[in-house]
Amino acid sequence: MPGRKPNKRELARMKAMSDLGQSPTAIAKRMGKSHNTVLKYLDSDVYNDPTISKMVERIREKEIEDLYLLGAKGRKRLHELVDKGDSKMIETIALVDRTFQQRRLLEGLSTQNINSLTAIVEAAARQRVSRDKGGANIRDSYEGKE
Repeated sequence: MPGRKPNKRELARMKAMSDLGQSPTAIAKRMGKSHNTVLKYLDSDVYNDPTISKMVERIREKEIEDLYLLGAKGRKRLHELVDKGDSKMIETIALVDRTFQQRRLLEGLSTQNINSLTAIVEAAARQRVSRDKGGANIRDSYEGKE
């Protein structure tokens, strides 16, 4: 038995999340809809409705404001870690990754340059391991050999 059709607010959320780089699968999971339902509406012409278009724009603006705030908090935390000299590699890389992804979302480029980020992270990990005296111990702990 099929579920109910999405209302205008739900359609606007689907479109805004899609515009901000979320996959149809992620949107479906977050909204409790089926993947096929999300795809169906994202590919439809329902977004020509001026009411829905205005809702989409308001949602996008709010999401972008939230991303700016999160990005600022992430950068602040990154500076705190680096300034104290107490940064743990995985925590630092995760923070850099999150900040980078938020910036890419704001720029509308959320799925571009993933390979370049991966290369940067891998190079940083290799550099850190080679720089540390206990490089083998660090490597072993990442591989679960503690």
